[in-house]
Order: sequence, then C-alpha cells, then structure tokens
Amino acid sequence: MSDVTRIDVTDRVRGILKESEIILTLNDREIGRVSLTPDCFQFHDGYEIHSHRIFRLDSADVLKHSHYAEDCDMGWC
Repeated sequence: MSDVTRIDVTDRVRGILKESEIILTLNDREIGRVSLTPDCFQFHDGYEIHSHRIFRLDSADVLKHSHYAEDCDMGWC
C-alpha cells in the first residue's frame, strides 16, 4: 500500500451556490458538492431564500438616492 500525504486545502476551497446545492471548487476545478434543503438555511434579519435565490429585504420607505453624492453640500461628501 502506498503512502498518502494529506494536504490541508480548506482555506483555498470556494463554494458557489447553485439551485439547491453548493458546488465546492479548488483552483476553479469542481471537487465536490453539498446538497441543501430550504430549511437548512439560517439568515440574519433582512435576508431570505425563495425559489433557490437569496434576497435582501429593503423597507419600501427607505429613501433611495440616484447617485452617491446626492444630498451632499455641492456634491462633495
């Protein structure tokens, strides 16, 4: 039996959320998958999952600015 060296790659693994699973990749190559169900998600206030998509919930009464310098003195903040 040949010897096997274990190399910790945890810090380099990335997850991509697709539909009902997380695709695990290392150096842009798929190395695994994690299956998910809607009840396994726990979100902070203001976020939710619906139809396999993650949404941020914004209050309808929040004032939306058309650009970052709006309401600043002469456009400078």
